[in-house]
Amino acid sequence: MPSLPDAVLTLLEKSFPCVLLTDEKGRISHASRALRTECGLDPAAVMGRNIVAVVAPESAEDLAASMKRAKGGVAAKTSVLCAGPSRRPLEININYTEGPDGGLFLFFGYFGPLGNGLAARAEWEKDERIKELSCVYAVAEWIEASRSIKEFFEELPKYLSPGMRYPDRAIISSSYSGVEYGDKGRLISFIRTELKVAHQPMGEIRVGYGSPEYDLLPEEQKMLDEIGRTLNLALERKSLEEKLAFKQTEVGESTERLKELERQIDSRTREVEEQRQKLGTVNAYLDRTKGEWEESKARLETIFAAIPDTVALIDRQHSLVMTNRKNVAEGNTCYKTFFNRDTPCKDCRMSRVARTKTPITLEIRHEDVYYEVNAQPIFNREHEVEGIIEFFRDITLEKTYEQQLQQADKLASLGQLVSGIGHEINNPNQFIRGNVKIIQQAFEGILPILDEYYASHPDLKIARLKYDFFREHILVLINDMAHGSERIKEIVEGLKRFARRDEGLLIDAVDVNTILDASRRLVHNAVSKNADIELDLAPDLPILTGNAQKIEQVIVNLLINAGQAMPEGRRGRIVASTRVEGGSVVIEVRDNGKGMSEQTMKRIYEPFFTTRRAGGGTGLGLAIAYRIIEEHGGSIAVTSKLDVGTTFKISLPMKPAGTGAGAKAAGEPA
Repeated sequence: MPSLPDAVLTLLEKSFPCVLLTDEKGRISHASRALRTECGLDPAAVMGRNIVAVVAPESAEDLAASMKRAKGGVAAKTSVLCAGPSRRPLEININYTEGPDGGLFLFFGYFGPLGNGLAARAEWEKDERIKELSCVYAVAEWIEASRSIKEFFEELPKYLSPGMRYPDRAIISSSYSGVEYGDKGRLISFIRTELKVAHQPMGEIRVGYGSPEYDLLPEEQKMLDEIGRTLNLALERKSLEEKLAFKQTEVGESTERLKELERQIDSRTREVEEQRQKLGTVNAYLDRTKGEWEESKARLETIFAAIPDTVALIDRQHSLVMTNRKNVAEGNTCYKTFFNRDTPCKDCRMSRVARTKTPITLEIRHEDVYYEVNAQPIFNREHEVEGIIEFFRDITLEKTYEQQLQQADKLASLGQLVSGIGHEINNPNQFIRGNVKIIQQAFEGILPILDEYYASHPDLKIARLKYDFFREHILVLINDMAHGSERIKEIVEGLKRFARRDEGLLIDAVDVNTILDASRRLVHNAVSKNADIELDLAPDLPILTGNAQKIEQVIVNLLINAGQAMPEGRRGRIVASTRVEGGSVVIEVRDNGKGMSEQTMKRIYEPFFTTRRAGGGTGLGLAIAYRIIEEHGGSIAVTSKLDVGTTFKISLPMKPAGTGAGAKAAGEPA
């Protein structure tokens, strides 16, 4: 009766509790111990019996139909009931093959729910066994397909490496008849098999790895030995074939040897083919299981990646184990990856959670970004913290809004304060202005009298000053007092105008030159300590229609920014100029400060972007300026060079000035 090699049957029974072989008529040639026990069959009496002896009568018809399909070339699977008192369900796979001794049916499967067999073995071990058997089959196929010994050894690594545990890292070399083939890399660990022809050493095959981190399996040595035995037979056959061409006298003996070798190779090939078919069935099940696992894994990875906050899994050594951000590399330390530090953070969450074994939530700041960090402990079986999972939420916008609310309150209070202070300053200043005029008029009448008196009294002193010195400077001092009083009046009016509530209407008759002059006075104290402001104003500039207060806000912001851009130790120069260009009025604010990089220039109009956050910058000035110029239908552009300076160019289209009652010229008192 047809049968399978004992090694194949042993492998099958280790994987499946139910294994059964019959000839094409259904006569049993082998039954596994578990199947005989379940069906109540005597080991001595089972051989030669029909397969219906192991199934219940009501399952015989289904079994016969499945065997018919398998014999027709379709791998079949069916559910039957065992014969005997247990009537236990049996899930079996049916395969049919033609052998030299006739047809052969192979039945293998499980009792009860699917999975009791393979579940007992580790998944990776099954994969390795499948790879090794498939590799033996592939090499045996290549032995027959190769056209020469040289071609066989040159292409051998391609067929042999898939059978190794780490195919991409395997180094495969061989030697035959003094010729070396394959990779000549240095092997740290390797296995080998000797090649012999007619019992004479002809070479060897070496397989291994170039790094100590990759280990070899005993089963891989068995696989290589099996390949070596098959190859020795083939090489001996090829050697004999070559000798036949030169030694006709040895034809008879060589032919007989060749036939024996062919029979051995054919037998071995059939065994490999049968194993390949059986492994194909196992592989189909493993592929289905692997597919389900990969689908579940992909679903979880999708959910993990969709979390909007940054999630990081960190071990006790501060190494980043996993994160949901594709642009973040894993394996480095958390403080190097996220904060570009060489040492752990001062307020290390890993250390705190490991010490307290409780979650923590805190706010941190990195560069210009604020984060709310929630760190949860990860415990091992001994309830020791072996790592943490951190959730980083960007709260920069929230913090900025909070700061802007505070700033808005300050500005609202400042508006009220400016109005009150302006009133308080204006009152005494009015007295000063009026009194200075009276003093000027009085001295115009007093000085001739004093001159006459001085002529007869040359030692005359006034305020402990000699009269001639007093006479030369007194009117200058009075004029300075008058100019100072007028300057106080202009500064107070500028502050009141700047702090005045803006209705947002674009109906003012805007005199750009007047606005620049007022803006210079307004920022004088803030800028004069770092730079000098020069005005280069075109005469007869057209009057524009717009919002004078908003345009003044833009100019003030640009002048203050220019003053703050000056490097330490060098007094700067700021030039504000106007001109007509095409159909627009052009305002330029140019400084010789530190300048900006290309990267900074690309972001200056972004809300809340600032390079002076530590100095109180809000990052809103240029964003608001851009919006104001855009409201007026104009444009704002910037050119800058590091260590040279920056120029802002504003273009405002010329429109007819408003003539309604609401229109007023810029610079007119509020």
